[in-house]
Amino acid sequence: MPTAYDNDEPPHPEGFPQLIPEDHATAMQRFEAVRTLDPTALAGLGKQDLLIAWWSFFWLEAALHPDDAEVWPEEVAEALPLAAEALRRYEAGEIADGEYYPAEAVRHRILHERAKGS
Repeated sequence: MPTAYDNDEPPHPEGFPQLIPEDHATAMQRFEAVRTLDPTALAGLGKQDLLIAWWSFFWLEAALHPDDAEVWPEEVAEALPLAAEALRRYEAGEIADGEYYPAEAVRHRILHERAKGS
């Protein structure tokens, strides 16, 4: 069956449904769980826990992009340690493209907002 993806990577990482928050409150809870962790504590997080927080952050901040962390607005500065850890793991090959770039989280946020508005 043909897909819209040009490579062999699946359209979403394993565990995908668990990574996407169902609503704003869930996204906040998941991000808040790691927001104040220092870099050492973030490095000690399991992969799934890191990705849950990472995807939740992008659900909350759908207009941001992981590659632009150095120019994110001051309002999200508290997420920079999380971004640094996600980037470190991505560059080390510990997380895949589809995990580092949480496009599905952003897409679900947009769909959530549309459903709320109708």
